[in-house]
Amino acid sequence: MFTGTKSVLACASIFLALAAQTSGHAMPSIALGVKGTPQRSDVQRPSTASPCGTVAIASNLDTSTAIPAAADGTVTMNVQNFNAGADGSTSVSVQVDETGVGNKFIAGTVKTNGNPNPTKVETDKVVFSLPAGTKCSGGEGQESSVKTTAGFGACTVVSQQAAAQPPAAKATTTKAAAVKATTTTTKAAAVKAATTTQAAKAAATTAAAKAKTGGKKHHHHHKGKKAAVNKQAVKNRMIETVEMREYEEVVAREFEERNVRDVDEFELEARDDSSFLTFARDD
Repeated sequence: MFTGTKSVLACASIFLALAAQTSGHAMPSIALGVKGTPQRSDVQRPSTASPCGTVAIASNLDTSTAIPAAADGTVTMNVQNFNAGADGSTSVSVQVDETGVGNKFIAGTVKTNGNPNPTKVETDKVVFSLPAGTKCSGGEGQESSVKTTAGFGACTVVSQQAAAQPPAAKATTTKAAAVKATTTTTKAAAVKAATTTQAAKAAATTAAAKAKTGGKKHHHHHKGKKAAVNKQAVKNRMIETVEMREYEEVVAREFEERNVRDVDEFELEARDDSSFLTFARDD
């Protein structure tokens, strides 16, 4: 199982990760049983009997730093080499053991691999996916995994507990976003309400001014109408005066032409051209 370039991942308590080259001096930068930055002397040579080399899985599983698995089941780790060339290959293959014991492995899928032939000492990122349905059962809290590779390398702990955290964080973010959205909407509503109120006040003021102006115009209209009536009345009186004068002139002329001197009553009878006079005498 640990021959060639094959890696082994025990997903239960520890996560064992080793460089894929059998002769490669490389290992994960977070390693089982290693405190701080791994050194060349920390590199292990795993085997079927000893998946993590000389590092005991059981005694180091719960005290080692774990790399969190993402919610989608992917794991990202750094692989550090100590030599250039093929000897320092950071390219790996992965197998997983859900129990964390190191005797029941299932192949994982490497999505982003390291450099199989680096030109210098370097640290490369490796991304792999846990097998579908993987549920870690090893270690305290049953939330760690084990990954190992053939050749030089070491083991690293992986925790699935962290994979459950992103949704909670997302829920918190969603709540915060909802609060922000509500606040923004409320503010917008307040501004809209204030604007509407101001618009209503402005409309009321305009309406009042318009009504007042309209009233004045109406008043002026009445005045104009009254003036027109008065003017017409004056005109009518003038016409009546002229007609009366004409009437008197006609009567005087008729009297003179008929030589009328003693007339008790008379009336002017309008006929067509109003030129006839009818006289009535009371004896």
